Order: sequence, then C-alpha cells, then structure tokens
Amino acid sequence: MKHAVAARGAVAVVVAALALCGCGASGGDGAGDGGSAGKADAGPTAAPADGIRAVKAPKRFSTDRAVVLPDSAGEGNVAIAGVQHPLPIALHKGVAYIARPDGLEIASGYVDSDPVLITPRREPLSRLDDLGPMVGGNTARKPLVTEHGGTTLVLSALVGRVPGEGTTKGHDALELMATDTSQGTKAWSAEVPLAERHYSVEEGQSEVVGRSGGTVVVMGHGQLFGIDLDSRRKVWSAPGTFQEGAVLAGDTVVGLRLDEDGTDRRVVGLDPATGKQRWSEPRLAAERLSAAGPETVVASGYVTDDRDDGALLLNAASGDEVRQFPEDTAPDGECSYDGVSVTVCTYTDQVAAYDAATGEQRWALPDEAGTRAAPKVTLVREGLVYGTTAENGPVVVDAATGEDVETRPGIAPYVSDGYVGVALAEESHAVTAYRTRS
Repeated sequence: MKHAVAARGAVAVVVAALALCGCGASGGDGAGDGGSAGKADAGPTAAPADGIRAVKAPKRFSTDRAVVLPDSAGEGNVAIAGVQHPLPIALHKGVAYIARPDGLEIASGYVDSDPVLITPRREPLSRLDDLGPMVGGNTARKPLVTEHGGTTLVLSALVGRVPGEGTTKGHDALELMATDTSQGTKAWSAEVPLAERHYSVEEGQSEVVGRSGGTVVVMGHGQLFGIDLDSRRKVWSAPGTFQEGAVLAGDTVVGLRLDEDGTDRRVVGLDPATGKQRWSEPRLAAERLSAAGPETVVASGYVTDDRDDGALLLNAASGDEVRQFPEDTAPDGECSYDGVSVTVCTYTDQVAAYDAATGEQRWALPDEAGTRAAPKVTLVREGLVYGTTAENGPVVVDAATGEDVETRPGIAPYVSDGYVGVALAEESHAVTAYRTRS
C-alpha cells in the first residue's frame, strides 16, 4: 500500500459523483493528522433521476447493478468457503466505510468510483498488503457511525508505532480516527499510548466498542479506554486485559477480562463514563459474549458451580442472571439482537430466537417435524434474519416468528443500511454491494 497524499482534483470528482446519486458521502484530502487519496470515475453509472432509496427493513435486493467493493472489504476474512470472519464494513447512506489495519477506505456502494483512503497519523503496526493469501490476521474491525455536533462521523481504530527519541523508548499507540461523512475527510484523531500487550492478544488488535453519551469506548491490545468526544482525550482506562468483543448494552460496557493468572475470562460490567467496575460474574469462565438486547447480554463458557454449562442471559446493568439456557443449544454460539424484541442465536446446525428481555424461546430451526432447514445466518437486522440454505439459496425469515417472509431476496447480506446490502458475488466471491428493493 502506498502512503496517501492529498488529491483534491480526484476527490472533487468523487464528491460530485456521490452527491449526484444521493449517497451522502464524498472524498477529500486529510484534515488534522493524515490524509486521503484516490481518483474517481468521471461520474456515476446511474442517471441522477435514478436516485438512491432507503428501505428500513429490505426483503429484496437488486442484482443487476452490483458494485464490487475494494479488496480491503474482504481481505483476510473471506475464503473459498465464504466469509470466515465479520467484514470490517460500516454503511451510511449507501457508502461503505471499510476499516483497514492501516487506515479507512471509503467507497460508494451505489456507483462505480475509485475509493478514497484515510490514513493514520502514525506508522501502522501492520498493513493490508502484508496480510498474504491466508485467511486471518486482519485486525481491522467494523467502524462505528455516529452523530456528534451536527456531523455524522465514522469512528475507526488502529494501532500505530510512536518512535522513540534519544533515551526515550518508542511505544505502541491506539489511534481513534473520526471521518466526516459529508466531506470524506479525517475530521480529527485521538491517540492513546498503549502498555506492552499481553501475550494472548494479537499484535495490532483494536476496535471501537461503542458510544455512550459523550464517551466512545475503544480497545487496543486488550486494553479498554474511554475517549471524550468533545475534548478528544482519554478519560479513563480499565484495569486488566480484555478479550476482544466487548459490547455496550444500555448504559453498561460488558467485557471479558482475564483473571490475574491469565487462565480464565470473567464477564464484568463497567461504567462507560468512568470505566469503574459495576459487577463481575464469578461463576462463568467465559468464552464468548454477545449483546442480546437493549439491557441484556448472552455469555457462554464453563459454569463452575453447575452441572449444566449452558450460556447465561445476564442483566447488563446489574450482572444478575436472567436465565441459564440448556447446554449445547443455540445460545452457546453466536447471538445477535434484531433491533426490535428478540436475539437470534446460531450454533452448529441450529438457529433459534429468544425474547431479548426474558430469554424465552420464540422458535427454532430445524423444526421438530424435519420439514424446514436452519439457514446459515448472515445478518440479523430490523426484525429480519437473512441467510442461506444449501438447497434453496438466500432466504429472509421473520425474527419474531421464524416464518419465511421472502424466499427470493436476491442475496443474503452480511451488512445492510437500508440503501444497499453487502454480500459475496456468486462466482467470484468478491465483496459486492447490491441496491435494496422495496
């Protein structure tokens, strides 16, 4: 990858192209520390009258005007078998913001145009071009789209190296980059020095956990921090080493923290404004954590004082157990809140939905009669479950009832914002954006 430089002329064309199609984002040269680069096509492939339309909970996607996203969208996460790790993509009004270990790439999902690259202040610990052909090793995680001060920002994080000087040693630092979606430029960045990473944490590991009020919770090298959006400074640092995958549920940060001996991980709840611990779940040696709803989380692992090792549904604010699920059921796997009332969990060949507040099961697939198969879930969003079956391809299921609502959606998206859905092209497996249909 080449270092980015300001390219006003090329970026201006991207601005015109995306504005013409109504995508609501554009490219520009860097502001503050870092910059952007890229050149665009002479204009959008779609006519201005063919403006973009948002569908809150799309059930169908158009496959005739697909836009292939940059290689960074799938690098290190996609194999012949499909997506192996979550794609590091956030969408805003049809524009893809792709996190990289060495920056942030902006690409229209609606018209063909060359991407714009936002670069960090420091030399990144790893670069996209150095990942190689093997799946894994891409430390970039999905950015966060948020509103602040009347501006829509995309927040992404990466780890860079601060060089030493004289007798002062160099050190790693987490950089939180804020990109202005209306300009396609870096609005600002905040830097947090990192202590030496724990041996169990992957080099370059970083992510934006979420936002609570005026505080953004970020993680780098297993260390959790709170950064104030107004001052752009670190306001707290949580003690200990955390496993990747902390979540924000309600007004609580819930994470998996290593014991002092480094053998087990405990589920802990932290105040997002101060980083102070509110509670800890001592019984569970946790392996996985998911946000189950506005006020609950699902944690799975080994329950030390119980014969049943089923996952626990916990109240995020207090840490109290709401329900323990039976062992080897869907909550032992990956769970996702549908944004309405249920959390949908997948484990081996099972898919099931549970009430987000009580944990009561709503439905499960495959059904007892053996007439319906469990889809391979790609996305849970706005009351819908998107996925594929080996026999019939893409399908959309109602998250509350488990009934099929669309059997020919066109694609099974991994990411969607109501403007476009992002999936793998059928033959090439390229990460591709598809317009939504009403």
